[in-house]
Amino acid sequence: MDEFRCTEPVTLRILQPGLADGEVRYEERSATAVVIESRGYRPEDGASAAFEFLLPGRFWLPPGSRLTWRGTTYDVAAVKPCRDLDGTIRALRCTVC
Repeated sequence: MDEFRCTEPVTLRILQPGLADGEVRYEERSATAVVIESRGYRPEDGASAAFEFLLPGRFWLPPGSRLTWRGTTYDVAAVKPCRDLDGTIRALRCTVC
């Protein structure tokens, strides 16, 4: 994706459906992101967050997944797709708490 520069390495733990041996399953993936500092509570996101992460790609990151950045693990509270004019998902905007 050439429209923006992703400079921050993050580790994603993508929530998988179902349980394995009674435990929640995650798929781990490395990625790079643009980190956006946001302040305050926004009712449309349903979470109060200090950071939002813009992740390029065509994958989906369900709420409940985890994101680790600079040694701190955040829970993904809300995800909004960023679409191209033809409707293709180009990136995800993730609000964390």
